[in-house]
Amino acid sequence: MLCDVAGSEKIVLPPKYYLDYFQYLLDFIQQGSSHLLDENDKEFIASFESMSEDARCLMVRMMNRKGEYFRLEKFTYEEIKNIPLAAEELVEIGFISLDPPDDPLLFTLYTKAELHKLFPDRDFIKKKKDEILLELAEANATEDYQEIRAKYTVMHFRKQEQIEYLKLLFFGHAHGMMTEFVIRDIGNVKLENLENHTFTPWFDTLEEAKSVYHLYQWNRVIYQAKELLLPEEVLELVGQIPFGTYLQHPKTRKIGDKIMLKLGEYFEKSGLPEAALEYYGLACKHPARERRIRILDKLNRPDEATDLAEAVVEAPFNASEQIFAQDFLAKTSKRNYRSTTTRINASPSIIITEPTGNRVEQHALEHFEQQGFKGVHSENYLWRGLFGLLFWEELFDEQHATFHHPLQRMPSDLHSETFYQNRGDILGKKTKKIRTKKALIKHISETYNEKEGTANYLVGWHESLLPTLEACIQHLPLKGLYAVMLQVARNVKDNSAGFPDLFIWNDKTYHFYEIKSPNDHLSAQQLFWIDFLNQHKIKAEVLRVKYD
Repeated sequence: MLCDVAGSEKIVLPPKYYLDYFQYLLDFIQQGSSHLLDENDKEFIASFESMSEDARCLMVRMMNRKGEYFRLEKFTYEEIKNIPLAAEELVEIGFISLDPPDDPLLFTLYTKAELHKLFPDRDFIKKKKDEILLELAEANATEDYQEIRAKYTVMHFRKQEQIEYLKLLFFGHAHGMMTEFVIRDIGNVKLENLENHTFTPWFDTLEEAKSVYHLYQWNRVIYQAKELLLPEEVLELVGQIPFGTYLQHPKTRKIGDKIMLKLGEYFEKSGLPEAALEYYGLACKHPARERRIRILDKLNRPDEATDLAEAVVEAPFNASEQIFAQDFLAKTSKRNYRSTTTRINASPSIIITEPTGNRVEQHALEHFEQQGFKGVHSENYLWRGLFGLLFWEELFDEQHATFHHPLQRMPSDLHSETFYQNRGDILGKKTKKIRTKKALIKHISETYNEKEGTANYLVGWHESLLPTLEACIQHLPLKGLYAVMLQVARNVKDNSAGFPDLFIWNDKTYHFYEIKSPNDHLSAQQLFWIDFLNQHKIKAEVLRVKYD
């Protein structure tokens, strides 16, 4: 495989690079996560490793393609010497079948012209392929499938689910792609060197790993069910899923919350409020409690809604949830303004020419530049970059970080509450150690120059980043900067967003502005950061834009 990376020589991967990558994945799992393999998994690995190289290559080629059905004659790979013989070996070992079941997906393997040739008596000439596929699927005729089997050899790959589980053990989620190895090796991404790390398994027990895997499977089933079934039928289906068993494990929470939020939203929109309350109640993530409060309020159950809102204020998941609950408890009538609306109405304004092409933030920036300010549309980019560079060591070194495989671009706990629980003291000590703005600029610059281009979830590498950070550090109070950084650390997923749009400065002063055009709204997270910045003596404000 040849890969031409811009500005560099072509990188040549070995012909069977894909087999090397999959074998590496298997070796990695057997070395560090063998306790997460059941007997079927071990048998699969042993069978795979016992096959000829051609058969292994053919299997991995199928594995890396979409779907479970493939036409044998469409497989042409120079590095596989005898594909039909390799297919026979896969049949013998039970990895594929050459007798696929009656499945409408088989028809998708053929072009419109081929389908017309297969079924010349059908009036397919003037029809679109989607119409042809629908007609064949609705007919679901045994003789149609027999016609396909008689004229073509279709391989039915039967081990996709087993491979999905193995990939889950390596990547930690169901959408991990083997192309991540290619991206790394051809130089499309520069990864932090994790060679000296001791990688830990994603999951603690086999039961936990299988629960995560089953939840991903159910997520796909639910998605299809919502497309095909009535809401009441979906409710009956999901009622049979043992969520209580799956959700008892710590590592099932992420995918579990995602499913519960989607189900809650689906049932709410479908007019099944009690079902929505039930599934929102199983989620430990915003906006589950906000939606429950809104539903309870609509159902005229004020005491339950108030109790839940008070619980949110006492222990909020994030700023958006907290501000919503405060507004809910404070309202005296349906006409009461939200605190976000009140803040916009009380904010100063500027008058500019109504933008025709560029975003309103760019026009506001030009307004300040005409007044002698320098400025950037910084938003989250500036603060995330500062966090990533300031705490690079704490993000990546083995003493503080948790990594499970060498392709990771961020520690696995970055978006969890354990990130701050495990590192809060260390991060605080670092901010106390770097006591001056000069020292902070030096630290940021050295890290930038050493790590430039290395993948970091929080750092967007751009030539404007370092000079903008230097201007920010020079103008802002150091204690305020550090307060922001530690607040981000408390909830990196939510708190690394919602910062003001513009950062402007000149020799004497600076300001952060959240730009709001007519009819625009202020999110709770944006309001949270403006208040937080002001509390720590950082100049930040909502700025309304009016058009002349």
